[in-house]
Amino acid sequence: MNLTTDQSKNLPVVQDEIEEQEIEIDENLAIQTINLKKYFGKGYNQVKAVDGINISVKEGEVHGYLGPNGAGKTTSMLMIAGTYRPTSGKGYIFGKPIGTPAANKLIGVAIANPNFWKSMTAYDYLIYMGRLTGMQKTLAKERAKEFLHILEMTKHGFRHPAKFSTGMKAKLAVAQALMHHPRLAVLDESTAGLDPESRFKLVNTIKELAGMLGTSVFVSGHILTEIEKLVSRVTIIVKGKIGLTTTLAEMRKEFSTGEYALECSNAKQVIEDLSSLGVATKIYLDSNDTIIFQSDFIDYVYVQLPEILQRNGSELRRFSPIEVTLEEVFINVISKRYGSEFLYEEELLYEQQIEQGGLLKRVRRG
Repeated sequence: MNLTTDQSKNLPVVQDEIEEQEIEIDENLAIQTINLKKYFGKGYNQVKAVDGINISVKEGEVHGYLGPNGAGKTTSMLMIAGTYRPTSGKGYIFGKPIGTPAANKLIGVAIANPNFWKSMTAYDYLIYMGRLTGMQKTLAKERAKEFLHILEMTKHGFRHPAKFSTGMKAKLAVAQALMHHPRLAVLDESTAGLDPESRFKLVNTIKELAGMLGTSVFVSGHILTEIEKLVSRVTIIVKGKIGLTTTLAEMRKEFSTGEYALECSNAKQVIEDLSSLGVATKIYLDSNDTIIFQSDFIDYVYVQLPEILQRNGSELRRFSPIEVTLEEVFINVISKRYGSEFLYEEELLYEQQIEQGGLLKRVRRG
């Protein structure tokens, strides 16, 4: 942290504050954070849960927020949602300071592992939460029925959600977050506890609803293959700091291995002919008898391939570049910066946050 001098008062000024002041607030951004920090504890026991992050989420986009356990995802999201007060830094929802009534009116929030009142049915809960956002009772009832139907929960509407499975609670939390048609939805681990088929349906439903409502979505999750289907841009956070922000297209281009997959019959004969061309820098058969290779002369391979296949009586099944997955990028970013063993550290940060005040427990108790 650097200090300069305020000439008018001859007082030291923190350089971070100058940098924050110089950044223009963009009212078109769904989320904008400027050097946002959240520390827990003091002295030697201080934990830097979120350590100066700058995030921009564009209006209308579905933005993935990824990181290993204890990276600071939930803490960040709770600050954006106005539940946690930042230690320092700033954040804005469409230009409105986070935590203010003006910002809170624009967002819908679904936290991880939600709890519900024992006295309310799922239907009554949605109506009540809708009324809290300012909806008229008649509209809240209509939306409650609509979202229970969309999420295939109509027959559970008059059950008490406190007795729901983890997956059912997650779906109800998503309904509550979206039913008032917010400009921004903050969804933390919204598919947690769902079986694969239900996760697939919920991911598609969130994507469709976001498109229909024009809602920006800021979503975290651990099932990266599903997050990849949902988002257009991702931010990876590690140890409270941003490791990477990119679009999926940029990600695939930057982290591409340049490998191609050729799946065909008589693969052992075909690979010999391909090797004899002398243009493959790497070539091998994987465990599924798919030919994997790299080449700086891929256009020449395209020209020669039909003749090679015909000569070997081979039927072509697939020939395409191997696209890097979000999971591979996630591991790559974390391993390069912190070492692969970091991926297996225990979730100590979350436990320490619970010990120091128990705020999350109070939030989830609702």
